[in-house]
Amino acid sequence: MADLNKIELIDKNKALEIFCYLNERLKENQLQLDITIYGGVVMTIVYDNRPATKDIDCIFSETNSRLLENILKLTQRTFNLSSDWINEEIKEPLKHILKEDKEIFKVYSNLKILKPTDQLLAMKVLAARAEPAKDFMDANLLCRKINVTTREKLMEIVLKYIPATLIGERQLNFIKYLGEDLGYDWE
Repeated sequence: MADLNKIELIDKNKALEIFCYLNERLKENQLQLDITIYGGVVMTIVYDNRPATKDIDCIFSETNSRLLENILKLTQRTFNLSSDWINEEIKEPLKHILKEDKEIFKVYSNLKILKPTDQLLAMKVLAARAEPAKDFMDANLLCRKINVTTREKLMEIVLKYIPATLIGERQLNFIKYLGEDLGYDWE
């Protein structure tokens, strides 16, 4: 029986185990599922930029919701995850995205995992949350990974996904300090 007083974080290996487990439960129930992952889980399993995450920010494709709910509860118990280990709150900021660009991260027999492309960088800039949120650290890594060296290049990416009307003082300061942190003058 899982120790409910000791909920574990989800590191890269555990996340991949969870996805394998989900695939097996989907296969048993003859379900196909696409899941798009965002946020901390992407930074943990794709970029190895965090040791772990507390939840999996994601969106599910349309499927048998009752069967999926049962599979997710079984997964929660099996891996001793918190009750909010699946976080679909990402749906709210996604309402503001002009378009979604996704690519395949991993494919199992009954589960396909997608992740955003450079859209994730735009979403980090839009969020621009203060610490302890990891937006700044994540944006820094994403800029380095996709070779963003100028403010113009960053703004091109941001405005490809985010309406200009949503870019306020908080986001502009975030961009300025991001440039400084990367060693560029983005005034």
